[in-house]
Amino acid sequence: MIDRGGRIDGLWAVVLAAGESRRLGRPKQLVRWRGESLITRSVRAAQAVCGRRVVVVLGAHRDAIERELEPLSPVLALNPHWTEGLASSLRVGIAALPPSCEAALLQSCDQPRVPVRALQALAQCWRENPDHAIASAYANTVGIPAVLPARLFTTLKTLSGDQGARAVLRAEGARLERLPVPEAAFDVDDEDTLCALKASDAPAGTGQ
Repeated sequence: MIDRGGRIDGLWAVVLAAGESRRLGRPKQLVRWRGESLITRSVRAAQAVCGRRVVVVLGAHRDAIERELEPLSPVLALNPHWTEGLASSLRVGIAALPPSCEAALLQSCDQPRVPVRALQALAQCWRENPDHAIASAYANTVGIPAVLPARLFTTLKTLSGDQGARAVLRAEGARLERLPVPEAAFDVDDEDTLCALKASDAPAGTGQ
């Protein structure tokens, strides 16, 4: 069911934001672009699709990110084992979902170029194919943002180390829907990619 705001019932978002940002050297979650932090931008996008049904997984830099998110009031889930890798955050995020959750929209806070309309398209494709996983297709691969139905939650909880959702998505075979989201190929990982992000907004000829 879709509510008046275009949000889809039964779908929760899980925003993965527990990382240390070691290669950047400071919390990427709090980097500002177009007037807001990357974590705020990601949560606002998630809320545009899922309303109040948004879980944010925190770990490193927890206190500062919590303060940043106070105006948005998402559900916060602490990952005390964030140093173990991405899989630990997936496990925490999925465990925080209520029994009524039918599917999870998995997002990262470091793909700021992904537009809300792409998340809406992923969600709508899942609603039309509720037993299927819906993945973003980019750079000759599939990955997040992605919608995974509840039948895959047990599998996600078995992941370990730096394993993300990609292996689970690929294992879906014929039950995997792929939607082109070329913007997902860009993620803020280090100073060079952050400079590239900010340079893309600079007026022509400024050299910035």
